[in-house]
Amino acid sequence: MKAYKQQFVTQLGEEEITVVIQASRRKSMRLAWSPAGQVDLRIPVGVPRSDVLTFLKKHESWLLQRRRDWLQARDASRGSMELVGETVQLVPWQGRGLKLEEGRLLVPAGSEQQQTDAIDRWLRQQAKELYQGLIDDWWPQFQQYAAAKPVLRIKRMRTRWGSLSTRGYINLNLALMHQPLDLIELVVVHELCHLAHFDHGPGFRRLMAHHLPDCRAREQQLNQVRLNGFQPTC
Repeated sequence: MKAYKQQFVTQLGEEEITVVIQASRRKSMRLAWSPAGQVDLRIPVGVPRSDVLTFLKKHESWLLQRRRDWLQARDASRGSMELVGETVQLVPWQGRGLKLEEGRLLVPAGSEQQQTDAIDRWLRQQAKELYQGLIDDWWPQFQQYAAAKPVLRIKRMRTRWGSLSTRGYINLNLALMHQPLDLIELVVVHELCHLAHFDHGPGFRRLMAHHLPDCRAREQQLNQVRLNGFQPTC
């Protein structure tokens, strides 16, 4: 078999991670985290995909740690982040917990990993409150399409802003917290519309336009956002 290079997206924990595989004449698999924020995996030619996935699962903790470190370094390099459409400065402080005030997010002083974990926990809590509030606000207009309100799950996803599971879950990307509120609302309504239409056909489009007459303008704006080289979809 010949050497080759390919990539795919896989789920590790609550995050979707891109894996770039390079197969060549070698005896073992080697794992690294690339500066682009992807998994760099070198494998012997002929290794089956099932073995690759097992290998990645075995090193899941290491990979997620590397991803957190990479996200922290990326955020630290810019010293700020977008929060619901507003730019906030990331400022270390000696207090306890994170505190948002006057365009600044005060982050407890500590190691890079401690700060990364603190920001992630805080951001997830903010997302939980915001996303759930939007779902609750819109639910009366969609409850006719389902026996029960979908259960919110917050994930880091590279290729999707959100999804609706047939098992009763509405999955929303944590990265939406970096977008304006009207775009977050767009994704919430989009997924709720899937309760009535699981595809994106004419019926789905009519329902979207009924609830959000400016949905196309919002979609055009969201379609310009890229995450780590990917163009997420709903």
